[in-house]
Formats: sequence, structure tokens, C-alpha cells
Amino acid sequence: MHSLFRWNVLTGLTVLLGSFSASTAMAEELYSLDTTCRTGNRSFPCGVVATNVDDTTEYRHRFGSQTVSYRVIDEPFVRIEGRASNTKPWSSVKNATINFNTQELCFNNEAFCVKNPSFLADVLINSGDAMQGRTKAGMVFGSNGRVDVACFDNGCDRLLEAIKQ
Repeated sequence: MHSLFRWNVLTGLTVLLGSFSASTAMAEELYSLDTTCRTGNRSFPCGVVATNVDDTTEYRHRFGSQTVSYRVIDEPFVRIEGRASNTKPWSSVKNATINFNTQELCFNNEAFCVKNPSFLADVLINSGDAMQGRTKAGMVFGSNGRVDVACFDNGCDRLLEAIKQ
């Protein structure tokens, strides 16, 4: 029973990261969305394009003349990398949080957030019992980009408090 629960949680986190991407030699657009992004307390309209590129799923967020991108990599372990523009190198994110109530996904202590209700609804639907009834989920990544800590609900509030200290 314990291993079944662990499997459901890991499956939920994998879906949470959107990492069920098919490996392709070319870029394949999955969807585009007009939504709201946020940096700190400043919200602004942005467009999101999700694309399968080789063994990753990339999410490009465009607002004005800027593009901020994040990608989810499956192998050899699930990790998330980001870059501030197409000319910058990819680097591992420090943490990622999801607030299902506000339908917002945030990276690096809310340095960049995006509302994506369609994606988050899919996360809840496709993750089985592991994510049902959850209001928050989050992850902290190690220096190699691998998930070090995962949290849910009130545990995420406690984790964010510890991160900010």
C-alpha cells in the first residue's frame, strides 16, 4: 500500500510538471494560451506557447518584446530549467509552486508566475488520487536540478517560510 501511494504521488508530480512529453526530433506545438503573468506584485497580459522539443516540453511566455522560457526535462530525472530570454543560457530553477485556487504556477520564489487554468485542471484530472483535493503543491530543486523536496497544501506554506529565512 505504501509503494502504491508513493507511485501515485510520483505520478502526480510527473503530471504536475507536464513531463509526459513524447520524444521528437522536431518541435511540436502542444497549445497556445493568452493569459496573465506576474513578477512580484506586477501582473500583465502574456501569451504562452507549449512545445515538445526533443525530450523536453518548453513553455515560452511572451509579453511585449520579452520572452521568458521554462522547460521540463524527463531524463535522467525530472527537472525544470529556465531562461530570461532566448539569448540567455538555460539554468535550473530553485523552486516551483502551484496554487490551484489562484490557478498560478510560480518559479524561484515567485520571481515569475503564470496563470494557466487549463494546464492545472489537467494536472488534477490526470494525477489520480495523489492530487485530488490539493490546494497547493511545490518542489525545491537541488544544485543538479533534481527534486530535493516536494510539498502539498499547508506543507508548502511551511516550506516557503523556511525558504524565505
